[in-house]
Amino acid sequence: MSDQKRQNIITNSTKETIELGKKIATSLKSGDILYLYGDLGSGKTVFVKGVCQGLGVKEIVTSSSFVIATEYEGRIPVSHIDLYRLQRSDVTDLPIDEYILENGVTIIEWADRINGDKKGLCVSIGIRGRNAREITIEDFRD
Repeated sequence: MSDQKRQNIITNSTKETIELGKKIATSLKSGDILYLYGDLGSGKTVFVKGVCQGLGVKEIVTSSSFVIATEYEGRIPVSHIDLYRLQRSDVTDLPIDEYILENGVTIIEWADRINGDKKGLCVSIGIRGRNAREITIEDFRD
C-alpha cells in the first residue's frame, strides 16, 4: 500500500479483486488485522483469496461462514474469521481475541459486528455493477 492512509480502487472482475488482495498482502506483516466490510455477495471472500495467495497460502480459501474461523499456513499464518451468521450481540460473547494472531495476519469478514476501535486495515467493498467493485482501503495501523 502507498503512503496514503485512504485509497479508493475500482476492480472490474473477480481476477482484478484477487490481484488487489495479492498486492495488499505485500504490505502485511505479523500482527496485522484486516477488517472487511460489504454487503452479501460484494466480494469479501474473493478479496481474502487474493490476500491469502499473496501470503503464500496453498490451500483453497473458502467462506468460513459455518465454522467462524479457519487458519491457513503461508509465509506467515493467516486466521480468517467470518462473522456472517452471528448477530452483534453474539459477537460480544465470542472471544475474538483468541482468534487474532500475533505471529500472523488476521482477516475479519463482517467486521461491522465488532465493537470498538479498529487498529489495522479497513477494507470496504461496494457493488458498482455486475462485476465492478469499489474498494476503499483505510490504514489505521500504528
